Amino acid sequence: MSKNCPNCGENLPDDAHFCGNCGYDFFKKDTSSKPSAGSGFNAKIFLAIIVIVALIVVGIFFAIGSGGGDSSTTENVETHEVDLTISEVNGYSSDSASPKSYTLYAEAIFNKVPSELKGYNVKTTYVDVNGTEIGFETETLSNVYYDTDYPISFGFYTTYKKPNPDHVNVEIIKDGKTIENFTQKIDQGKIEYLN
Repeated sequence: MSKNCPNCGENLPDDAHFCGNCGYDFFKKDTSSKPSAGSGFNAKIFLAIIVIVALIVVGIFFAIGSGGGDSSTTENVETHEVDLTISEVNGYSSDSASPKSYTLYAEAIFNKVPSELKGYNVKTTYVDVNGTEIGFETETLSNVYYDTDYPISFGFYTTYKKPNPDHVNVEIIKDGKTIENFTQKIDQGKIEYLN
């Protein structure tokens, strides 16, 4: 069974207390408080306005959260927190010590560093011509960097097996995640023990 709302004509279940369309109360005896004939229409407009405002707010939050643009576009934009140019890799041996040791180190000009160095690390990895890792050194950026226009030496790696490095990879790590990566082929003429 069903009944029709006397206010807007909506077809409703027989046990309905209120009209789902206009809000008419079937059990209210005071007819002076009956909603006007146009109140169902006004309720629909009000509901539509609320939905539109909610969609706009959600759209704004989504735009702010995604950087205001297409994510594929923002992934292609390079924003370096740390930028450096590897100038060379050097190496030397300790002839006086027994057993003989070999040390490699990198030099780089730091073009850009953040004002706050906390949480940043520098991992310097030396790799041979076969792509095999010779060894690496990890240190905090605050221990490596100082304000200068000249190349800074870092990544001192010492081994007792004579290494023959082909290239160096310098990773900038922030809070455990690699955020920058720089690779440079090594000029073996600069490594004293290879010449």
